[in-house]
Amino acid sequence: MTTKYDNLSIRGRVAYLIMCFERYVTQKYPDRDMTLPAEFMWNVVNDSNYIDVSAYRYMDIIPEFFYETDSYETADMEDMTKEEYDILATLLPHAEDDPDLNTIMNRIYDVAMEYAYTIVKLNEPETKRYLQEVDEILAKNKIEPPDINLIPKYEWDDSHGWGDFIDSKPLSIILK
Repeated sequence: MTTKYDNLSIRGRVAYLIMCFERYVTQKYPDRDMTLPAEFMWNVVNDSNYIDVSAYRYMDIIPEFFYETDSYETADMEDMTKEEYDILATLLPHAEDDPDLNTIMNRIYDVAMEYAYTIVKLNEPETKRYLQEVDEILAKNKIEPPDINLIPKYEWDDSHGWGDFIDSKPLSIILK
């Protein structure tokens, strides 16, 4: 089955989900400066590291993982400073307080890691279901999805389906 996601690389799909996150939080939390979480996310697709390295760093800010401990001192956050931890603790709701946000943030990680250490399959359904789930969350919350046509299209031959690095500047509504 053909979907609107077919011409997106894995990085393109992650970028789309980050754009969904940004629309969600700017609607639900308009008074919170979500720059730091957005920076963690965009590093997954625009960082020079392998996607899994950046995705592991990003995973630490997903609410269900972030709030597993009560403080920075008891958390195993080797890639995060205490200042970043404190900022995120004021911004991010607990997973049970906003399960939709937690799901959106999890799906960013899921798409980034779906084919880690393996071969990306051409037009595979595995990551498409994550994108559809996030689109449904936006629809349920009456939030307009981002324009998928803004994301650079990649041939699946580009980086074996992973796609090239993506610049967040023309896509992000949070990072200016």
